[in-house]
Amino acid sequence: MTLDVKKLDYPELETLYKKLGGKYRVTVLLQRRVNELVRGSPKLISGEQTKDFIGIALEEIKQGKIWLSDDNLTVAKA
Repeated sequence: MTLDVKKLDYPELETLYKKLGGKYRVTVLLQRRVNELVRGSPKLISGEQTKDFIGIALEEIKQGKIWLSDDNLTVAKA
């Protein structure tokens, strides 16, 4: 399943907010992970679900591959 920000429904966003501890943490995690991907970090999901960096980061969050560390500064990876 491709996870597209434009098609992400409200309940799915709420699930991500609850999973990660709120909108702020989701936003920070997305920003940090997209930055890593732009700089050449390999994606942690298999297949070609999406080529969009935000979509890749969202799918990684959804699959539990990444999360924000307790200090809110670094991206932790599974």
